[in-house]
Amino acid sequence: MNASPQDDLMLRRIAALEAELVQVQRRLARAEDIELINKLTRIYGYYLDKALWDELLPLFTDDCEVEISALGVYVGRAQLEKLFKEFLGQGPARSGPNGLLWGQLYNHMMVQGVVHVEEDGRRAHGRWRSFMQLAEFGKYGRWGEGVETFSYEKDDSGRWRIARMHFYRTFHTPYEESWATAVSARGGLLQAVRPDRPSTENYEPWPGVYIPPFHYPNPITGRAWVPVPPAREQDRGERS
Repeated sequence: MNASPQDDLMLRRIAALEAELVQVQRRLARAEDIELINKLTRIYGYYLDKALWDELLPLFTDDCEVEISALGVYVGRAQLEKLFKEFLGQGPARSGPNGLLWGQLYNHMMVQGVVHVEEDGRRAHGRWRSFMQLAEFGKYGRWGEGVETFSYEKDDSGRWRIARMHFYRTFHTPYEESWATAVSARGGLLQAVRPDRPSTENYEPWPGVYIPPFHYPNPITGRAWVPVPPAREQDRGERS
């Protein structure tokens, strides 16, 4: 028995609704993933604030890669543990590997996050800004700021973790001078906790100007990011 025109119309409408439902479910899943990643990154910042390395380390994949300024690239969670506890921990947690001492400040505010989930729903990328307040009571105070880029991976249980993190230092200056007059040190490869690879990018922090690459195209024009050469001191005040 042939279907009537009304039946054909109904079947087409049902097919269209099913296709639309699939798209809605995908958008919902992507929105939920982005919110989970946002929470993960903010939690990372809160753990870092208080030098809670034993809480922070499980947020990374076993084969993670971490690059901080010009310190080089550290591969794997075991290497990351050495970097956090033996190098960073010497400042914010001299009494032990986990937690701040009285009179120590190590704030890392993770703000201005932009996160995109790939079509496979298993990988994602984010760009954040970390603003830092660092101090030891009666000894020093420092400002710090930089762009922090992340790659994330979802494991088989549906949990997102950090697969790659790259912190680009904009400035790191004494509180008294701030960024008005102080030159930010570039830093270099560590000898005590040696990296697995050298730094992937070479740039000068403040008063040098460097734009870390964007992982996303312009949302209006669709143009992919084209790197801009670092600003040079000899070109100070000039605009092309």
